[in-house]
Amino acid sequence: MEADLRVLLVVWILSTMGASPELASEVTVPLVPVDAVEGRSVKFPCDVSSPNPADKVYMVFWFKDDSGVPLYSFDVRGMPLDQAHHYSAPDVFGNRASFRTVTDPACLLVDEVHRNDEGVYRCRVDFRNSATKSFRYNLSVIVPPEHPVVFDRLGRQLNMTVGPLDEGDGIALICRVIGGNPPPSVVWLKNNQVVDDECEHAAINAMENRLHWPSVSRQDFGSVFTCRASNTKLMDPRQASVVLDLRLPPLTVTFSAIDEVLVADRRYDIQCNSAGSRPPASITWYRNDKKLPKMKQDDVKENATSSEMTFVPTTDDNGKSITCRAENPQVPKMALEENFILKVVFAPIVSLRLGNSIDPNGIKEGDDVYFDCHVKANPPSTKLTWYHNGATLNLNSSTRTMKSDNNLVLQRVTRNVAGRYACRATNSEGESYSNELSLRIKYAPGCKTDRVMVIGASRGESMDVPCEVDADPPAKGFRWKFNNSGETIDIGPERYISNGTSSVLRYTPVADLDYGTLSCWAMNGVGHQSVPCLFQMVAAGKPQSVHNCTVRNNTDGAVDVQCEPGYDGGLQQVFVLEVFAESLDSQTDGEMLYRNMTDRTSPRFSLGKVALGVLYTARMYAANAKGKSTAVTLPRFSFPSSENQMGFGVEVLKVSPILITILSVCLFLIMLVIIVIVKLKTANSRKRNSRQPSGGDKQVIVHQRSNGQVASSILETDTDPDLIQVKYDPSDAPKMRNGGVQFSDDAHDPSVAGWIAANAAVAQTSQLPLSSSSSSSTGTLRRGTAGTA
Repeated sequence: MEADLRVLLVVWILSTMGASPELASEVTVPLVPVDAVEGRSVKFPCDVSSPNPADKVYMVFWFKDDSGVPLYSFDVRGMPLDQAHHYSAPDVFGNRASFRTVTDPACLLVDEVHRNDEGVYRCRVDFRNSATKSFRYNLSVIVPPEHPVVFDRLGRQLNMTVGPLDEGDGIALICRVIGGNPPPSVVWLKNNQVVDDECEHAAINAMENRLHWPSVSRQDFGSVFTCRASNTKLMDPRQASVVLDLRLPPLTVTFSAIDEVLVADRRYDIQCNSAGSRPPASITWYRNDKKLPKMKQDDVKENATSSEMTFVPTTDDNGKSITCRAENPQVPKMALEENFILKVVFAPIVSLRLGNSIDPNGIKEGDDVYFDCHVKANPPSTKLTWYHNGATLNLNSSTRTMKSDNNLVLQRVTRNVAGRYACRATNSEGESYSNELSLRIKYAPGCKTDRVMVIGASRGESMDVPCEVDADPPAKGFRWKFNNSGETIDIGPERYISNGTSSVLRYTPVADLDYGTLSCWAMNGVGHQSVPCLFQMVAAGKPQSVHNCTVRNNTDGAVDVQCEPGYDGGLQQVFVLEVFAESLDSQTDGEMLYRNMTDRTSPRFSLGKVALGVLYTARMYAANAKGKSTAVTLPRFSFPSSENQMGFGVEVLKVSPILITILSVCLFLIMLVIIVIVKLKTANSRKRNSRQPSGGDKQVIVHQRSNGQVASSILETDTDPDLIQVKYDPSDAPKMRNGGVQFSDDAHDPSVAGWIAANAAVAQTSQLPLSSSSSSSTGTLRRGTAGTA
């Protein structure tokens, strides 16, 4: 800080001295010119050596023009030369200037010279004892020109080359140089020999030199024409060069042999040859005016070129020309061409569209429609066939379906003729199908199903009744009515919700008069629905139990279980048979599920052939969307071990375990007697045979387990069996949980549980709507004791 204050004090003193009369009396210092290139550096010498070797420099100051304020100072007072204080005025040179004493003489180095740096600079050197020395320099800043730009006679900028030109052509080159101070000189050189040094001002800040070369010859090929611009020797001149390019055209171009008739989409190889071009010609293929790609490189030998093209003609190529064009790429105006006309045959190309005057989105029932089948074929097509939804369309006036030339006419259309249409054309090259075109016929709404939908509901149970219609465009409104034997009621729109395809009515029967018929109509932009959708509301509940059950074997030895169905509760029902098995050798009462069978049509099941020596128990029940009936449990049964097939159909009896033990002991004693006495053996055998059924009859053994013992009895079959007495299990009654039906033995019957859940979902959205615990509200139609919602 103290050093800066000293410098500022000296600067103030010197500025005061510079304005004093004493300085005006100094001897005039000679002015030395100095040139510098803009953007580069410049040095101003300033000798700081003293005439007196004992003396030393004290201060060095630099001034510009007549200013008395130094722009740069070098303060050596009281310190070594290499530790002197430097000061550069920031509004002049700033950090671009530095005073260097390591050179001889010392100098002020200025980097990145600016144009406004021009002027007269003075260096003043003060010594401790010797007289002051001064040096003056006149700085001129030279602005170099921009790089030359070469143009042709049309004003197009040239890069690297001029041409290609033909022999005898003249050259007109324009070299333009922008900028430069002082203005540069612009000259033309050919192969480093000056051929034109006359330049002229093209604009205020531009110089031009126009070169006119009257005629070029083959010897001029490859000559380098250089435009050079320079305004100082402090830097290399700036220049731009172009190389002269010449060309020679091809002499011949010919085709190899080609088939006269071509088949569409078939591959052909065509060869074209050219000669006489220098450099060798380049061959290009064209189809009409469209350039074709080449799959192979041209074969070039000296001045001859051969090109092969793989060509696949299309149906659009018939009548077009294939052209082989040989040219020197540098002489495009002197190319040679050879061409031939294509004759292409192909199967028909077929496209289908509606008639021009028909709006595809505005066709309604009763309108007339026609299609246009556009056929392109060579040779022309000989047969045209029409299709509707993939099947051949029969054309006759009775169905109001006719054709005229390539048109299909549909008169007074109905929704039944909507769908996909196509046509097929045939010629000697083959047959082709058109695109499929969808015909949309708008019509008034109608029910998706033509039958009356029966919906079962209990009193107080809310049902969602869906009315689904088929309409195009979609329905924009619905209306509902309810009627029974005594009255008809219009249902307000607040009782149902609708969209474009369906309307859902929330209905709750609360009395007998609320069971009747619901009617639903829809309307759209075409018209109103003429026949309503009907829904018959009936009282619904759980199905009744099956009855009149029998168990018998059929002719192939399989066991059948058959029952008569009970009332279905007003809803579709399903029948379930569960068969449990227990081994006769087991002393415990453990049962295992042997078979679980479901039938959606009737309570008739076939168990197939079952294992011997196993005790079976069968249970059957019916189920619908409201729940399941009480299960009917059939008494236990099994097969005797001596037979593989047993007859059934007799009344089942319970067998005591004591009887089984007695019979076993008797049989054992009889076997011993047979071995000892032959006569007793015969008598005992007759006695045993009299106890067995005849060969045409079959047995069934009915077992009853009690206190860990199994009692058995053998019964004769009957061709007209009695019905098996059934027993009812109150535990099988369905229970309600969270508004739904739950069965106590669902674990034994997962298929039925799934069926009930699935039917409940289907009924909710179609024929069998179920009550939903998530319903937010229930509306009611009031008519005394009847209500709808």
